[in-house]
Amino acid sequence: MSEYFVKFALKSPMPVNKNALTRYLTLDKCFRNTGRMYFIEDLVDACNQALKELDPKCKGVQKRQVQYDIDYMRSSEGFGAPITAYYFDKRKYYRYEDPKFTIHQKLLPHNIIELSKEVVCFLTQFEGLAPLKELYEKLPELEKFYDIKEKESFVEFDFNFDYEGLNNFTEIFSAIMHNKVLEIKYHSFVKNENYSYIFHPHYLKEYNHRWYVIGYNETENKFNWVLGLERILSVKELVNKDYVPPKESIKDYFYDIIGITKEENKKPQKITLMVHPSFEKYITTRPFHPSQKNKKINEEGWREIELNLIINEELINNLMPYIHYIKIESPEELKEKVKERLETGIKNLQ
Repeated sequence: MSEYFVKFALKSPMPVNKNALTRYLTLDKCFRNTGRMYFIEDLVDACNQALKELDPKCKGVQKRQVQYDIDYMRSSEGFGAPITAYYFDKRKYYRYEDPKFTIHQKLLPHNIIELSKEVVCFLTQFEGLAPLKELYEKLPELEKFYDIKEKESFVEFDFNFDYEGLNNFTEIFSAIMHNKVLEIKYHSFVKNENYSYIFHPHYLKEYNHRWYVIGYNETENKFNWVLGLERILSVKELVNKDYVPPKESIKDYFYDIIGITKEENKKPQKITLMVHPSFEKYITTRPFHPSQKNKKINEEGWREIELNLIINEELINNLMPYIHYIKIESPEELKEKVKERLETGIKNLQ
């Protein structure tokens, strides 16, 4: 029995408590099962098992309560369920007259049920879509609830499940969802030192197989502070702290850069590149950045492309694998940085 479904269905206008709804959903499942005969004792056992799963301290129900539940489910005040009693060896068992009937139709609109089922099917395929451990642990339960047949995954992301930062992902994700303030112990790779920050997390961003959290660093009194998840040593929720929301859209803040490094007071620049004829289709079909504009092709077949970006290390990192196919027309700052990188690489090979 899905506890999440029980909680969601309790939002229904139908006046019913959590234990009762659990029994109704359990009975509904039994009545839809045409492969087994459920006698009253079997129904009592099934209800008690579901209640124990929901709350181990629950004392369970007796035969009379289940009989009342059946009467209620049949009634117009309940679900109008077509529950029919059949006989086998002089004993009465219960089943829906119409096996396609389900009380889910009364609890949730049909389109919502089908949509949520499709979402579950989708998530079972995209194993690397998001590193939410708790979500993927719940998928088998949801598959069982929706009677989704197991199928080997046929979609694969370039995702590193050994990435150390995943240990902190779920806790930070939850903190953002619920506006929680955190105390974060952090190790800087650059300075090789440990720091402690009071941090208001706003946004999670993945770049180049690493995850980053962006937020307000109260200790440094700075917004849009970036922390790499694999460098976080510990996370602790600060219960009595008021959460400070972002001052601006984080997406907009990072729009004019590639990656996560944005130097203060730097402005976007027009960047003009020429791409070799043998490679231009790869660049036009997979742009470096949303600002990319694919311009004219010259007489020699080189494609001109234009970007509007702040020059940072991540931009250079993106250009370097294709530098033998690219001419940097402007600006000079970018030319010099790429030239310096190439010269350093050549020295390292000597």
